[in-house]
Amino acid sequence: MNHRRNNMRLDCPHCGAFARIRSSQTPSPLYREAVVECQSLECGWRGKIGLEFICTLTPSQKPSPEIRLPVSEVVRKNILGQLTLELPEAANARRTP
Repeated sequence: MNHRRNNMRLDCPHCGAFARIRSSQTPSPLYREAVVECQSLECGWRGKIGLEFICTLTPSQKPSPEIRLPVSEVVRKNILGQLTLELPEAANARRTP
């Protein structure tokens, strides 16, 4: 698995300073929890965040059978629109001898 530095910036919900992830765990493939602490010495807040995968924007070329993520509403509408456009052509092709 390719691990690279995360570019997501977390800000302290209280003072707005940079909040650093101290530790994390993955209770499931679609959910991750992390302990976060504010880097401002004046603030000192610590807390827990949850990060969840919620939908698919582009289907995987190597899908896992264990992962069930809904397709985003926009992608679903695009796919249904394409299928609707293709159906009359397919129906006409079957009727032609």
